[in-house]
Formats: sequence, structure tokens, C-alpha cells
Amino acid sequence: MISKNLISQIRLLHHKKHRDEQQFFIVEGVKSCIETLQSNFEVVHSFATNRLSETDINNSDIQFISEKEMERISCLSTAPEMLCIVKKPTCHLDDLDEEKPLLVLDAIRDPGNLGTIIRTADWFGFNQMLCSEDCVEFTNPKVIQATMGSFTRSKIVYAQLSDYLATQKKRTVYGLYMNGEPIQKQSFKPNDIIVVGSESHGISEAVAAHIHTKIEIPMFPHAGATPESLNAAMAAGIFMFCYRN
Repeated sequence: MISKNLISQIRLLHHKKHRDEQQFFIVEGVKSCIETLQSNFEVVHSFATNRLSETDINNSDIQFISEKEMERISCLSTAPEMLCIVKKPTCHLDDLDEEKPLLVLDAIRDPGNLGTIIRTADWFGFNQMLCSEDCVEFTNPKVIQATMGSFTRSKIVYAQLSDYLATQKKRTVYGLYMNGEPIQKQSFKPNDIIVVGSESHGISEAVAAHIHTKIEIPMFPHAGATPESLNAAMAAGIFMFCYRN
């Protein structure tokens, strides 16, 4: 059984204001929770329903609760079998490795997009990214859900982008645009920086001032082609594939 007070505290974490104040966030789903428990993240509470057995998860710190209780603390419309409360990590600009590629996200506000980018970056071995301060927080429950556990292997820093980029004089900064040099003709280096902007506004002027090369993902010509742009997560994924090939 879980106390009413703890239920109330967890429900507050559904909202950004309280996640910021308490510095905790929610992870839901068996796969994501197990990956979090096996990572360096600090898990302060872990819950599972009786649909799981102790042998399924093999962790003595997990508290078993009823499905009704899980429904009360979950952010999802269908309550998961497992849920964890996790301490928010602290990452700074100094934690970024300047010898590795860096994905820079400018005003990505859609949680599904950010979560998909984090998951795709994990697939392609991009384990660090820099987000503008107006990006959606990666601890948003919808972002965490979309990452499918990949957030546990990602170093995610929020900062003023133009200030950081101004210090990166020895690295090439690429920007994804609708009109630029074809991406497949680029020769990328091991520590390049790539900037991805939002679908609605693109890359901001302040960030654009630090971009050395504009690149584009060419549209395949076909009859009646009218798409305005690529989804930001899709564009980031195509870039990462090209970068690794």
C-alpha cells in the first residue's frame, strides 16, 4: 500500500512547476524503469503492480501496489505495470565532450519530437545534446515515455545556445535548413556540431549567426510534391544516419 500523502506528492510531479521545485521526475513502463534502475540515475521510489512478480524485476527495493493505486499516480491514460520516481540529474556545459559530435536543439517544444530525437540519437551513438532554454524539458513525462529508456544513456544540457556556440571556434557548426548544401555531399568530422530548429520557426537568428554551413535534406522530386518541411525528429534522424556513413 502507498500512503495518501505520497500519492499526492507524486501527482504533483505531473506538472513542470513541481518537477522543477522538487527536482524529481516520473518514469513509467517496465522497460524504461528497469533501464533507469540499472543506470547511474538516482531512483528514490519504485513501484510495480501485482501483474509483475518479484522474479520478473528482481529488485528488492520495488514496492508492490494495487492497480488502482498505480492509476492514481500514473500520467498515462492506461496505467503501467511499473513506475519510478527519479532524481533529476545535473548536467552543465563543462560536461560536454568537445571531441565528440554534438546535437544542438533550438526551441524543440513538442515532447514527442524531443523524446524521439533522444531515442534516435542513442541508436546512432550521439550521447550528448545541448538544448535551448525554451526547449521542452527532457523530464516531461511524454518525453521520457517517447525515449523508451534512451534518456538514461544521454547527456542533456540546457543553456543559452549562442553563448556556447561562440566559444566553439575550432569546430564546424552545421545547421539544417530547407535550402542549403546537400547533406550527402558533406565530409563530417568526429566532433562536428549540428543545429536542428523547430518545424514552425526554424533556427533562430541568434543561433544562425554561429552556423558555418547550411545543409539540407533534399526532397525526392515527385508529381504533386507539396510538403512544407520535414518533422524535426525525422530530420535529425536522417542527419545522424548520414553523419555515421
